[in-house]
Amino acid sequence: MRSRHAYLFLVGLFACGGAAKPSTLPKPAPAIPADDLAVAKTGVVRADPSDGGLTARDPRVTDLDIIRIRATSKGVGGDTELTSVASADLFRGANDAAKAGNTRDAIARYRQLIAEFPESIYAPVALFNIAAIYDGQGDMTSTITTLRELITAYPTARESVEGHLYIAALQSEAKQFAAAVTTLGEALARTSLTYADRVEAFARKGYALMELKQYDNADAAFASSIAEWRRAPTLEDPYYIAMAHFYRGELLHRKFAESPVRLPDDQLVKDLETKRVLAVQAYDRWRDSLGFKHAYWATAAGYNMSQIFVELWEITVKAPYPTKLDAAGRQKYVVEVHDRVREHLEKALEGHRMNVELAKAFGVDTSWSKGSEQKAVQIMELLAKDTKGSYVTPDP
Repeated sequence: MRSRHAYLFLVGLFACGGAAKPSTLPKPAPAIPADDLAVAKTGVVRADPSDGGLTARDPRVTDLDIIRIRATSKGVGGDTELTSVASADLFRGANDAAKAGNTRDAIARYRQLIAEFPESIYAPVALFNIAAIYDGQGDMTSTITTLRELITAYPTARESVEGHLYIAALQSEAKQFAAAVTTLGEALARTSLTYADRVEAFARKGYALMELKQYDNADAAFASSIAEWRRAPTLEDPYYIAMAHFYRGELLHRKFAESPVRLPDDQLVKDLETKRVLAVQAYDRWRDSLGFKHAYWATAAGYNMSQIFVELWEITVKAPYPTKLDAAGRQKYVVEVHDRVREHLEKALEGHRMNVELAKAFGVDTSWSKGSEQKAVQIMELLAKDTKGSYVTPDP
């Protein structure tokens, strides 16, 4: 969507007396979303339908175990009976209870493991799984309390790092964005983070800051996420780096939506040009996200890359009439505007259609690809009205 030229400031629009008037029409952008989406389709990896979400996790090392021997006397002077209990057995029993839906029993078994074998490799995992059970029950307070317990009790465990990120995710989902920023600051202060951890933490922080409308700080956080990705030797999962690029585009999209369109004519031209530049920049950042070929974020990018053309079209056709244009010249002005920007709708339509095809190539059906299906229908209706001369016009 790169455009090397600004709007054409003069077109043959005439008011009374026939004098040429300044135009608010944009020079059509050369990019076609469908082209970028077609390139993204090549080499995509189809999603594994069995990979449906998080499950209770086993430790990364499963061949270590702690066995505790208990001696119990049978009455006064009786024989001593030896019994043993192993941390692995308690862990397996707790997992089995959780899978069976016996969450109270599962939590009790996990708690027994933590109390009797606090030094076990299973103990931090047990706390993490207790938190996951509470989360599944919708008990956010107990979930975060348990994760905080994990972070305090096992500060060097891998699960402790994941606990910090888990808390931040929950806070963001609950729209507690300031709290999420604080939690992510705590996480980023840790010295044991991997590159992938830092990519995720900065991406999440950028999102929370964006929702707080701290746009410059949000962009800096996303940029830090990208910088960590560039430093990483490898990064197997592209989810969070694709997310960082996507929301960098969304930052500019929000600025685009919030920027005003005002009279008089010179200001109107400047404001529409500001809109165009922001749209171009947002498009390019979404295209960067698309390049990581992650099913969710690729279809999210494809949707926005297409829909931004609809927004450009709508802003242009609804922009105020130039003040130097008299009432007699308005109809000709409206026709000229629609003729010039109709291709925005055509590009958007092809982009949304291709986004649906992109989702099929991934073997997924995301909310974004479903959204593209709906938008394609709406755009066809707009084009039909436009062809018939039923035009959207500026407010009087």
